[in-house]
Amino acid sequence: MKPYLLFFSLAFWSITNAQKIDSKDALLNKIAQETCECVNKKNLNELGISSSQIELEYGLCVMESYGKNKKNADKFLEISFDDEESLESLGVEVALKMMTYCSEFMMKLAGDYAADEFEEAKNDIVVVGFIANVEKSQFNIIELKDTDNRTQKLLWLEFFEGENQLSDLGKLKNKKVRVTYQEREMYDPKIGDYRNFKVIKKIK
Repeated sequence: MKPYLLFFSLAFWSITNAQKIDSKDALLNKIAQETCECVNKKNLNELGISSSQIELEYGLCVMESYGKNKKNADKFLEISFDDEESLESLGVEVALKMMTYCSEFMMKLAGDYAADEFEEAKNDIVVVGFIANVEKSQFNIIELKDTDNRTQKLLWLEFFEGENQLSDLGKLKNKKVRVTYQEREMYDPKIGDYRNFKVIKKIK
């Protein structure tokens, strides 16, 4: 075989084998590499870009690579755009792989996320007491007797850690609980004005 034909044969073999995806792990590595290339082109490490914008651009880059590799994704990944958990799981798995290819960006993403969590946690208020009643309405109200024997009315507005404990109030009677909540200004139709509500974040 002529030397140049041998060279092109070897080059073609190496390219086709490099692009071969034969496992979920290999696919995640490829998506991670392409996502790193995508976010690096966007210069998301620049100052002044919000963490929410970084997360959005990161998600778009993951989906762009997912689209490029859809044939293999359908084979190795169980993803549904109607299933938020499967999309979050993909984002986490890709992020772990990305630590190998663009650790600087991933550290920034993690740092910004932690900063947001810390900022939100600064607004948390904790109260300890006994749950006396659940007032059922469009948004349930949890009545809690605190350690000073005052009744605290807490709004069950959204999912929170420990909400499953409220499915059986009998089990909670005479049991001390620790409730974390945040005050949020919302419209109260009963008074026709805005006021602060105590929105539950966690029950332990």
